[in-house]
Amino acid sequence: MLTIEESILIYIGPPIPSRGLFQFGSFVGDIPEFLEPLMQVEEIRELVVDVNHLVEAKKEMNTIGTEKNKAFQYLSNPNNIEAELSKLDYKSFLGKGIYIEGENGELSLVGKNNPLPVAGLSGGGGGSVTVDSITDASDVGKNLLKVADASAARTAIGAGTSNLKVGTTATDAKAGNYAPKVTDISDAGAMGKQIMAAADAAAARTLIGAGTPVSAATTAANGTVKQAAAQANSAATDVAGLVADFNSLLGKLRTAGVLAP
Repeated sequence: MLTIEESILIYIGPPIPSRGLFQFGSFVGDIPEFLEPLMQVEEIRELVVDVNHLVEAKKEMNTIGTEKNKAFQYLSNPNNIEAELSKLDYKSFLGKGIYIEGENGELSLVGKNNPLPVAGLSGGGGGSVTVDSITDASDVGKNLLKVADASAARTAIGAGTSNLKVGTTATDAKAGNYAPKVTDISDAGAMGKQIMAAADAAAARTLIGAGTPVSAATTAANGTVKQAAAQANSAATDVAGLVADFNSLLGKLRTAGVLAP
């Protein structure tokens, strides 16, 4: 196993870019002076390890319940980082970070809430940004940013001020409780409208002739007939007997309605 003789430290925790501390940032020898204030935070110190023990440290950091894992989880919450940074004592490290001079000559450490002023940015690096200082915002956009409530926002963009009215012309809107009638259906035929207005199913069937009883058959129209009574096979041995059997058959057919009376 290769052992590095000169001490190299490496930070394996979540990055804190506002203070120049990044994950897996390495330092030969000692911690840089501008990072020394951060070493006041116990969780940050826990995650600065010797590079010779990096593998073991990363394994421990990924193991739930270990001190390094607890430290990593704690620093992964931006609110915790902000809280810890607000408690740091920078007085004993004056000159070891980046400071800017305030209006009254006081020194303040550069950080997230006190960024380094950069030339060319409207409002200055540490100043507040106002709506009117946003150079690429339109007047409508600026007005929206200044509104006091939702009602004022709608007014600013003309929402809810339509001149559309409820009526019966082609350009009017229908009322919310509009209930069309059968007669309002412009492309429905007369029969279709009668069917839609039928009181019940029976009335609808009557309109279209469904289920209407068929009349008895006549010589001029189709109709219903009954089944004729049975007629035994003729066993006549002479013409008179044959005529009698045939007339009997004709009688039964007339009774059934197959033949006209």
